[in-house]
Amino acid sequence: MIKEYGIGMKFEIVLKILFDLLSNRTMTAKSIAEEYGISVRTVYRYIDCLDAAGVPLYTVRGNRGGIRITDTFRLSSTFLTVKEYEQVINSLAAIVKSVPDKTLKSAINKLKSAVKNEYSGFDIKSGNLIIDAGPWGDTEGYKSKLLIIEKSMEELSPLAIKYHDRNGEISERIIEPHVIVFKQGLWYVYAYCRLRKGFRFFKTGRIEYANLLPGKFVRQDLSKMNLPLDFWHNGSITETVEMEVGKSVLSDIEEWLGIENVKKENGKNIARAKLPFDDGLVSKIISYGNGVKILAPDALIQKVKTAAEKIAANYR
Repeated sequence: MIKEYGIGMKFEIVLKILFDLLSNRTMTAKSIAEEYGISVRTVYRYIDCLDAAGVPLYTVRGNRGGIRITDTFRLSSTFLTVKEYEQVINSLAAIVKSVPDKTLKSAINKLKSAVKNEYSGFDIKSGNLIIDAGPWGDTEGYKSKLLIIEKSMEELSPLAIKYHDRNGEISERIIEPHVIVFKQGLWYVYAYCRLRKGFRFFKTGRIEYANLLPGKFVRQDLSKMNLPLDFWHNGSITETVEMEVGKSVLSDIEEWLGIENVKKENGKNIARAKLPFDDGLVSKIISYGNGVKILAPDALIQKVKTAAEKIAANYR
């Protein structure tokens, strides 16, 4: 029997569907319809509401198919305030005192954990080294991607990802993550790409979503000796760049290139480093304003001058 609901109840059902998907990750429209006594057509209308609200949903075909929410999507722990968490915990604790229940006790522990970790970042720990993976202006989605990648590596489960490359091309791939790399302030995953049939670096920020797939992959032996940490995007040509660095940006340049690549010569700060010769390099140099003066190569000097002139033209 199909029921008719008012507007308030409709929103309640939409929220319940969201929580069901967060719990099960994949559900069929038919099972949702039967659960709430609504039509399959209504289910899809409610799914459209969730999609419009920014919940990443998609449809999977086949016997195990259905409506799926991406593995990287999580509700922020701030979905409830600390006081609201405490009120819920206290209410559940009162019930458990009267009617002991293992499931409720487990729920209480999880809620307490959520409150405790409300503002904590995602840490990758290795011995005495702790790396905080949360960038400035971090979002729950970004941390969730790193969690899924780490889980993939631990369980040797392949990942289905949607990837946006630097050229604006979007592709869906299946990758086998082997290691997470932090380089020049950015997070990458070094993985075997089944589409390209080889290992590639994928910038985490360019992964739209990632989902764990069934099955296992065989981890290949990697070491720091053969891991290409001097990689460049899209095989860009590299050039040895020489620049004069002003005091106002000296610390920033030292963090970017490494303090060992900045020397004092004839009373001036001179930086030399092998860098990818592309538009990204020009944009990086422009961001330092007049704090940096390129000395070589000549081709880079010309590119920076042209870019600066175009910027100035916008304000004439």
